[in-house]
Amino acid sequence: MKTIFLVPIEPIDSRYTKQWYENIPKIIGDRITELKLDPWEVVTVAGEGATNGTTDGAFLDFAATNYYKAAQVQAISELFMHGRVKPGDKFLVTDAWNFAITAIRYMSDLLEIPVEIHGIWHAGNYDPTDILGMKMQKDWPPHQERAWYYACDYNWFATNFHRSMFLKNLGICDAFKAHRSGQPHEYIIPQLEDLLDTPKQDKVIWPHRYNADKQPEIAEELKTDFNMIITAKMGLNKEAYYRELASSKVIFSCALHENLGISIMEAVLSGVIPVLPDRCSYAEMYPAEFLYPSTWTSSEENFLHYKPQLVEFIRDRMHHPEKYAYALGIAQDTIKNSYLTCNKMLDPLLDINTVQP
Repeated sequence: MKTIFLVPIEPIDSRYTKQWYENIPKIIGDRITELKLDPWEVVTVAGEGATNGTTDGAFLDFAATNYYKAAQVQAISELFMHGRVKPGDKFLVTDAWNFAITAIRYMSDLLEIPVEIHGIWHAGNYDPTDILGMKMQKDWPPHQERAWYYACDYNWFATNFHRSMFLKNLGICDAFKAHRSGQPHEYIIPQLEDLLDTPKQDKVIWPHRYNADKQPEIAEELKTDFNMIITAKMGLNKEAYYRELASSKVIFSCALHENLGISIMEAVLSGVIPVLPDRCSYAEMYPAEFLYPSTWTSSEENFLHYKPQLVEFIRDRMHHPEKYAYALGIAQDTIKNSYLTCNKMLDPLLDINTVQP
């Protein structure tokens, strides 16, 4: 029996990483059962030192995440040392910004134990609007990101926008290792669809991390016009957040950085109307009815100039949701079929087939 070694992001209650930690093994098992495949052993390579705290404005804690990843490298090294890793085994690294990829490829090549590495990319220095890109304008990160790309056999991106930006900004021409797949979030669909009948209130929810790439100052300034709910200030756990989300009429984003947008998909599946800039992954994923001109929030200065138009755009969707019911249904189907499923990634992981970019 061959083995899939899962190398997870540390599980944090306020992030979807805890849901991934619990659900990705189940998703893989369900796919094996659905396709009646020979069984695979699935082993989670957990780290140590996970914390529920995060660095201000960041997805993770910049120190704790390295402690966690270092423990994963130690555990993976022991697996190789003790002969636990066999030729043909797979590694799924659920955040490709992980130096464990270097260690896996190093041991695989030098010990002549051929394994396959799959890496899921979220964000990084290659994106100038991401916190890494904003904080680390250094020479070394692009070389490191390119090295991880080539060390992986498959690099997975949730959207075409993300894939294209990665390849372009890192100057990678041989894109045969880069694939769009969606992400493994199927488990949230039933929970959110159960919230569809939640009575909606005249609230606009702003769901992001309180960081410059999300432009929280714009959400703050809209408080004069709407009951604006800024969840980053509320300290909600996931279930309380979902209740707050599902009772809102509109979810608003002015993000400059968005490679997928889990919070927007969660809102749409619970019947909340999205109001989004026509940029980043949003332009790829959502009908035109929900996209306002990118210029309106491309900067705080532009926002102040275009604020009346934006306020009217939001009000129309809040007070006349019936006009947007059909487009909302289209968005829900698109999300479920293309972005909250990862079968395109699971199939080559399970040796079913290879994929085209």
